[in-house]
Amino acid sequence: MARIFIALRFGDEVKKALVALQNALRAQGVEGNYCAWGNLHMTLAFIGERYDLPTIRQAVNEVRFEPFTMTLGPLGTFPTKAGVVWCGVSDGEAVTALANQLRERLTAHGVAYSATPFLPHISLVQRPSHIVTHLPAPQVAIPVERIYVMKSERIDGQLVYSEI
Repeated sequence: MARIFIALRFGDEVKKALVALQNALRAQGVEGNYCAWGNLHMTLAFIGERYDLPTIRQAVNEVRFEPFTMTLGPLGTFPTKAGVVWCGVSDGEAVTALANQLRERLTAHGVAYSATPFLPHISLVQRPSHIVTHLPAPQVAIPVERIYVMKSERIDGQLVYSEI
């Protein structure tokens, strides 16, 4: 079954910079589950396996914002058992406001989502063999013009994220 989330997607320039960071982590000996090129994204709200797609679309369509740009920022990690190494953004106010507005619209429509507080980040590697966060992120601008309703599913053993 597919898992639904709402996210920002990135162009090739941003993905190239993120893959360069992943390669730098590999060069530091970090092993783990690296996010594939096509799956690089920033989650704004995670909904999960139980969902009403028309209601989600209605909530998403009510989100209004002016396009903006943010910049890749420092690496970080979550203090979880499995771990994640992620890339943050250096100017996250606009994307945080966007995520908050989205979550308010989801709540108004009765759509359940993960209540984990929003922290703007892009997952690079899950379950890393060790944590490395000292690498500098390239100063790459990320244009934000729209948000996407996405699904994650396993296809032929591979995790695939796609727009729905």
